[in-house]
Amino acid sequence: MPSRDSKNTKPEARSAGAARTARGSREQTTERILDAAAELFANQNPAAVTVRQVAEKAGVTHALVHQYIGTKDDLLNAVLQRVATDRTAIVEASVRLQDIARELVLQIATNRIHSKALVRSAMDGVEYVSLKDRIMTGQALLRLAEATAASDATPSAAPRDIDARVIIAAISSMAFGWAATEDWAWQVYGLDPADKEDVYRQLGDLAVYIADLLVQPTEEKTAE
Repeated sequence: MPSRDSKNTKPEARSAGAARTARGSREQTTERILDAAAELFANQNPAAVTVRQVAEKAGVTHALVHQYIGTKDDLLNAVLQRVATDRTAIVEASVRLQDIARELVLQIATNRIHSKALVRSAMDGVEYVSLKDRIMTGQALLRLAEATAASDATPSAAPRDIDARVIIAAISSMAFGWAATEDWAWQVYGLDPADKEDVYRQLGDLAVYIADLLVQPTEEKTAE
């Protein structure tokens, strides 16, 4: 039996309340679907993941996934775009690459499921060019890097308190990460495949630069 309060509530107010509840419920369900999809895409070849698997993991019907998200391609795009839009905004609001380098690295490292899904997608041949928000982030980073290189900003002092294990892990991760996502990197950052040998040389130079962090300058050793 309806309460006295519900009888006194205007139909418009009841309709608005119901709409808000439905919206909230849909948003929560969509997040649950995307969480399930992200975990599956992070641990399997995206081509092997089915919408039915995602629905079962999320605890919803197959039809609801199609209704709320769309096809499997739509699911993958939605999963990869969850972080990309915010990341692009952060990049575009920055003046120098140094200002956000730390934040970007930590964001990628700590969003493990999202990052694993992206790398898995790259390794299994998903076309990067179809992921528009991903290209926006890459292009925004490239513009910021070019602006930083052209500026008269003073470089940061080289850190001297980094654990040797972190340094060698960073060098290894850079090499393995490049191997996993190389096909996307050429497209997004406009690298010329004809320059592959020179690009590899530059990657090696970067590795040496990072390794040099293990060695204190002679003047610092003398001062000690």
